[in-house]
Amino acid sequence: MPKRAKNGKKPGIDELLDDDEIFDRFKELKRFFEHNWGRIGLELQGVRNPAKVTPILKSIPGIEWWQSFREHEPLGCLLKYESAIGGRAEITSREVSITRKQFKEADDAQHKLSSEFYPAQKKADEVTVALNVLKSQGGDLAVGEAADKLRVAELVAHANRLNAEFQEAQKRCRELRDKLLVESAWYARAEIVKFVLSERHSASPTSFAKAMAGMPEYGWVHSLRRCTKMKDKLNTRVEYPYQLFQLVAELTRKMKTFDLSKLENELRDALLANNADPLLRAYVSPHWRYMKRVLSDFHGNDFRPFEWPYKIIGKFMEYAEKPKTLVEVELAKLEELK
Repeated sequence: MPKRAKNGKKPGIDELLDDDEIFDRFKELKRFFEHNWGRIGLELQGVRNPAKVTPILKSIPGIEWWQSFREHEPLGCLLKYESAIGGRAEITSREVSITRKQFKEADDAQHKLSSEFYPAQKKADEVTVALNVLKSQGGDLAVGEAADKLRVAELVAHANRLNAEFQEAQKRCRELRDKLLVESAWYARAEIVKFVLSERHSASPTSFAKAMAGMPEYGWVHSLRRCTKMKDKLNTRVEYPYQLFQLVAELTRKMKTFDLSKLENELRDALLANNADPLLRAYVSPHWRYMKRVLSDFHGNDFRPFEWPYKIIGKFMEYAEKPKTLVEVELAKLEELK
């Protein structure tokens, strides 16, 4: 669950995450979105129903292994809890806050009972073992006197009572944790839709990463503000799939009608230019065969011009990342970008 911020509280909102954690989440989300923008960027910009958010995200193969979504934090609950409680249409931030507080109280109670139960159980086990050893040596009267002096019945009853309370506390803690995760997942989905509908920020991997870095603890507005305040830290490296997306978007933006040969030639020239990023060229080169296949199969007239780079890069990523046979690997080497 979220860490308590080192900086304390600000009026009006509980600061559940410190700047370091927000920034770490931002970096991982930015990396995820830049790597997969061609696959899901278009769909995310068009999402209007919170229930549609998770299917879009889960269309990315192996998304559960990306750091941003691993386990439950920061947004892993989105992948595992797809239904709102009782089929409700909306979960408010206040409801999530109440459940979070209840979970914290239940977790504290569980730890307190744990610290009481285990020593009590250990003491009850010790006197029970000692009494059983005495029984094995015979002498009922001595056993009865020893049991009274050792307070065996009292210690065992005390341990049993604490055990029952501890088990109940664990159960309540699990129930509240599950409730919190379900509510958090639905709240985060709704906030993603609100961010898209706001149209106050251009859609990009960076803007989505800023809006989601604080979720589900915060809404998109607070998350984006916190990230924007850290602008000096936010200039992290741009992932190569997104650099390629930007290049294709720039080239297709100038086209009035889709021209396959022209796009392929201009893309090749741009990647081979003296001022081109050699690392971007090295990223694309082993997969140039698949880029040519994507372009040869692409029918630009089937899509609106602004959709072209999404469709092209999305299909390219699918081809580039799928397992290859040895023959396919050797054929790709023959068609490397040179």
